[in-house]
Amino acid sequence: MVRLALGLIGCGNIARSAHLPAMARLADRVRLVATADTSLAAAEAAAAPWGADAYADWRRLVERRDITAVVIATPEFVHEEQVVAAAATAKHVLCEKPMCRSLAEADCMLAACRRAGVVLLIGHSRRFTRRYMEVRRALDEGAIGAVRLLRENERRTSTHMARMGQAGTRWTPAHWTGDPAVGMGVTLSHGIHEVDLLRWFAGTEPVSAYAEQAVTAEGNIGVPDLVSFVLRFAGGAIGGSEISYHPPASYPAYHQLELYGTEGVIRARDHELVETTTYDANGVHFPGTYDLFLHNVTAYTRQLAEFVGAIRGGRDVCMPPTEARAALAVTLALIKSARTGREVVLGNAAVPGAVA
Repeated sequence: MVRLALGLIGCGNIARSAHLPAMARLADRVRLVATADTSLAAAEAAAAPWGADAYADWRRLVERRDITAVVIATPEFVHEEQVVAAAATAKHVLCEKPMCRSLAEADCMLAACRRAGVVLLIGHSRRFTRRYMEVRRALDEGAIGAVRLLRENERRTSTHMARMGQAGTRWTPAHWTGDPAVGMGVTLSHGIHEVDLLRWFAGTEPVSAYAEQAVTAEGNIGVPDLVSFVLRFAGGAIGGSEISYHPPASYPAYHQLELYGTEGVIRARDHELVETTTYDANGVHFPGTYDLFLHNVTAYTRQLAEFVGAIRGGRDVCMPPTEARAALAVTLALIKSARTGREVVLGNAAVPGAVA
């Protein structure tokens, strides 16, 4: 089999921890031809194991005719420009979530890929995470009856952010997530994961959204880093989530899912799956959780395999990009609710597309 020629745009943490290892696992199906990053050193480091070319300007990568598809692992404020440019050169696109920052941008991305006839997969990696796939399977089999209450909470402590080299920088001007000119806060950057999961598990669309956001990180100049929200779904189910990146260092939970149905309950909690726990002056460390479940290479490998399979087979991806747009629409409604202090009523026009 001729390996699919890939380009990687964005060589930061998510590329290093997830996308590049996934490519390595699928080296019999893909080959990395070129990388690009605003830091040429980062691009060169990512390219080196593959003998690939490296650029500081992503446009040079997109212009190459020997690249069939691109993986875009950049911040959401540049996604529209990069996806549209890639589609214009007939390149298939796997783009990190969140899809972008507005529905207008999302529609431009969808239209560009539709016109070019290329595959567009938005990287909602939790749809490819084994435990969430198993939850969806159980729901399809009617294991807990009709879902009535859904909760998916996410908390990450400073000790784990330090392991990623981001302690003390995220949500401050030292990192783009803390720049009010480009960052919209944790509700968009991470809450969109929870929104997508709640939609997927509820099986219906939300009809209203309410959220509260807060600024808690030291040095944060106004970009929300904490959110609590509630969604009411057609059919009566209620979904909620709380996301914080600044609980105490010893806090043991990262992701906790609970689904209550008319005939049973499903729970999946990271701290029940921990292999080791270490206590020291910096807090409590339980590396098995973070490394093995949500930033696991397996989920991103499945995601990349789905992308490659859709290209090779001339078929649609299992999660249509309209699903990512729908998650974006709900997430933007939550941000509006938090800013206005009012519940936002969602109509069909605001959330197009069926739940996959």
